[in-house]
Amino acid sequence: MKVKNFLLSLFMGVMAMCNVACDKDVAESDVPQAVKTTFQQMFPNTTAQWEKEKNGQLKAEFYYNYHEMEAWFQKDGTWTMTKKELSVSELPQAVLDYVSTNHSGLEIDEAHWVETPTEKYYLVELDRENKADIVLTFDESGSFIK
Repeated sequence: MKVKNFLLSLFMGVMAMCNVACDKDVAESDVPQAVKTTFQQMFPNTTAQWEKEKNGQLKAEFYYNYHEMEAWFQKDGTWTMTKKELSVSELPQAVLDYVSTNHSGLEIDEAHWVETPTEKYYLVELDRENKADIVLTFDESGSFIK
């Protein structure tokens, strides 16, 4: 009985947190036409799952050219950012060298290519067991930024 009550409490807690912290799903029919037009121009012949962010932006989650991606747009259709998931083998050698030299023993948990209207960079998360991940940023050539 204790386990059942614990699991029920855990489930209710997760649901409550999700209501506060999770983005809200948006039906395709509720996405402004300007956003859909910009999205289709940038990522032709692609469909997306849409979410509304807390800041009011719309986020598209989709697959494009064999990559899992996310793109953010203002309600007027203005694109603000794209994040593309990468495999470790897609990272520049300079990134791999930096990680092995400066974070020996840690593995790359996630890697992304990020583009905004003003910058492009690699974002790498290193997994640390029982500790917060380390997030590193590298420029287009693979040089460490922060």
